[in-house]
Amino acid sequence: MENDLNLKGRMDDWGPYGRQEGRTIVFSIGNPNEGHGPALPRDNDSRCANYVAYNVCERTGARFVAHIPFTTDRVGEIARDWSPGYMPMDECVERSVAFVKQHCEALLSRGIAFDRVAVIVGHGGNNGIEAYGEWGELRDELGIEGIGFHGTIKVDLGRLLRLLEPFSEAERQSYLGVKGGHADTVEHSIATLYNGLDYGRVTEINQHIKKRGMDETLKKWPVLGGLGGYLKFGGERYEPLRKVAGLVECLAKFEEDGQIFVYPRLARLLMEGSIDATARAIRPAEGD
Repeated sequence: MENDLNLKGRMDDWGPYGRQEGRTIVFSIGNPNEGHGPALPRDNDSRCANYVAYNVCERTGARFVAHIPFTTDRVGEIARDWSPGYMPMDECVERSVAFVKQHCEALLSRGIAFDRVAVIVGHGGNNGIEAYGEWGELRDELGIEGIGFHGTIKVDLGRLLRLLEPFSEAERQSYLGVKGGHADTVEHSIATLYNGLDYGRVTEINQHIKKRGMDETLKKWPVLGGLGGYLKFGGERYEPLRKVAGLVECLAKFEEDGQIFVYPRLARLLMEGSIDATARAIRPAEGD
């Protein structure tokens, strides 16, 4: 009709993020099936990576696209004992690059442009995937500025110490004494942020230690305390695991503590710092 308006191209304005919205697209990668004991989900590392990814997107206007469903581990085939979906790193990278490419091309085909890809990396076994040249080839093929990788936990000790100043001396010392590894106090604490912790099963673990002892607990749930049962009772088969930085120390701390602690306040401090650091890397604040 004569009075009808031509509304083509009249979409709403850009909203809170302005024209930077979605200029970075975000993927996450973790481990969708890995033993973490009775109190944590098997996809705990994926949940943690997604938690960081979602929060980074909310702060920066980046667009979350997908979770990469593959995983690897630097210790090789023995990882299948606690991580059945393990694949060699070469294969993991090949399939992950193809996965990211498929999703990027789908966005471009719908007229959704972007400048950068960010990959939030959970699960320590995935460290090293960023070094493969296939990512640079994908960057060039897509014609974008870069593909960056960001870990889920980035500890700025100076910042953490400043944030801990209002806390009691006992609480500060407890927090600073933790040793991160696998299925330990740190992972159980962080899981409180995304409702991934069963407090009742933590009590079950701690009661088992009290009644049956640490060794029997590690034999029952060998993934606890930095894969402590494999380290302590697995023999030569698990020698590569003993060379992974931090795991032996994590086990020693678990044995010293004699229980799993849950520190929600520490978890929030750690993850807020990590999310902030990743957000600044993706979209630097003025003055950075």
